[in-house]
Amino acid sequence: MKAVLTHFTALVFLVFLLQNVSAQPYLGMSLLTTVSTPVDIANAGDGSNRLFLVEKAGRIRIYDQNTSTLLPGNFLDISGQVSDDGERGLLGLAFHPNYSSNGYFFVNYTNNAGDTRVSRFTVSSNPNVADAGSELTILPVAQPFSNHNGGDLEFGPDGYLYIPLGDGGDGGDPGNRAQNPQELLGKLLRIDINSTSGGNNYAIPPDNPFVGVQTPIDYRDEIWALGLRNPWRFSFDRQTGDIWIADVGQGAWEEVNFQPANSNGGENYGWRCYEGNHTYNTSGCGPMSNYDFPIFEYPHNPTTGGNSISGGYVYRGNDYPILQGWYIVADYSSDNFWLIRPDGVGGWDSHIITDVPTVNDVVTFGEDEAGEMYVADLGGQVYSITADYDPCPVDSTLTLNPYDMDTVSASNNLTTAGEVTIPSNNEVVFRAGSGITLAENFTTQLGAELSAYIEDCSDNFTSPPNGLLKPVDQNSTFDINSYPNGSAFSLYDGRGILIKEGKLGTNPVGHLSGEPAGVYFISIEKEGETVVSKVVK
Repeated sequence: MKAVLTHFTALVFLVFLLQNVSAQPYLGMSLLTTVSTPVDIANAGDGSNRLFLVEKAGRIRIYDQNTSTLLPGNFLDISGQVSDDGERGLLGLAFHPNYSSNGYFFVNYTNNAGDTRVSRFTVSSNPNVADAGSELTILPVAQPFSNHNGGDLEFGPDGYLYIPLGDGGDGGDPGNRAQNPQELLGKLLRIDINSTSGGNNYAIPPDNPFVGVQTPIDYRDEIWALGLRNPWRFSFDRQTGDIWIADVGQGAWEEVNFQPANSNGGENYGWRCYEGNHTYNTSGCGPMSNYDFPIFEYPHNPTTGGNSISGGYVYRGNDYPILQGWYIVADYSSDNFWLIRPDGVGGWDSHIITDVPTVNDVVTFGEDEAGEMYVADLGGQVYSITADYDPCPVDSTLTLNPYDMDTVSASNNLTTAGEVTIPSNNEVVFRAGSGITLAENFTTQLGAELSAYIEDCSDNFTSPPNGLLKPVDQNSTFDINSYPNGSAFSLYDGRGILIKEGKLGTNPVGHLSGEPAGVYFISIEKEGETVVSKVVK
């Protein structure tokens, strides 16, 4: 596609007026590898650039990022002692902060009796193979039912091991375990695995919130927070130390809970008294002020929500700056993704993405050592998460001005959601929505430039910001190599910020050398004409 424009000042002027002023990300997926029923992704923090992929049946595989290969064999195979029916299995993995020197890593699995085991293992002399006979049981927890096991493990910035456990299962927490301070189920636990005490293979951090609390009832000292139903993936923000907990709902609401890094613990997230922000079973519950409510929830709805949340991480990598600071979470059944972050004024921004390509049955997320993010589906596919700018996020306003719209009728431009209004000054305001398609006469009435832009909005592709128009002539192909050496060019990043100017060389894409992966726009001037094209690195 090729459009000839006489001068940038004569381009159609594109302005995004987003709810939060800044552009919103759109997610993509790049397939890394395939394993059997992955449920967790972790890194060892040892500088080896490896991803450890936890298989539900009781095995751990290694994906070597240096060679982009799945290594043969298993890092660990304890499948003979793992029950993996239903929600059971080898469910969580965390490496000791000093793994490089001590070789310790920890797993959370369901044993053949159906109970939870948190155990420590040690790597063998081969860094890609663990010693399966080195198991040291850290914490056994009896499970009354087969579901709601939780299963995650994470070391906090304080060096302690955090263990989120579900309420023990069935439906509605019939034993009211999540609110029972003498039960470990339905809690976030915090233990010191570098010490032992009281006959346990761990010690209690002295600043745990309920140490010594016996009134009105004796609390288990391991408890850091309570009131959880089935926390399916929690994580620490590696930059701030904040905790994010995705808790699977009962029948109506899924939720994300947030604990700031400066918390002293002791939060009660409300289950079974509340499901999300809504009452569930308040028999025996205290006043609402006793509970800490989620910062985000979504309903059991296949379009706007889902049925089972899978928690993720706050993106702190370098490859996709637009994702910086966003917490990424998804729903297992609907495959909807959400991006959540503080709005800067005491509240929260959220952004739903309903059409992330290729991934189905999102079951877990992970980070590599550099903070780049990964996601896996239950079918076995493991993806790296990529990002781009969403040109028409829901609830944004797209203004195009100036352009002659005298012949356009606001009533017949769109066939589905969205609207075009035509004020007296001929400024056209397009209100973005989901599932937008164009009426057949839209192209002829508004012109090819506007048509191509709106088509990109509906397909969630990136379009040039800041006045740059994507080539739109359907009858020709834009060939960047058809412009001779010496042609003047300008290179813009995905936000429309000028990053480089110069003369065209033999390999136009070569001008992206040294720039991070992403979407760029290059404009080329030739004989008084200007063309613009999207370039993906």
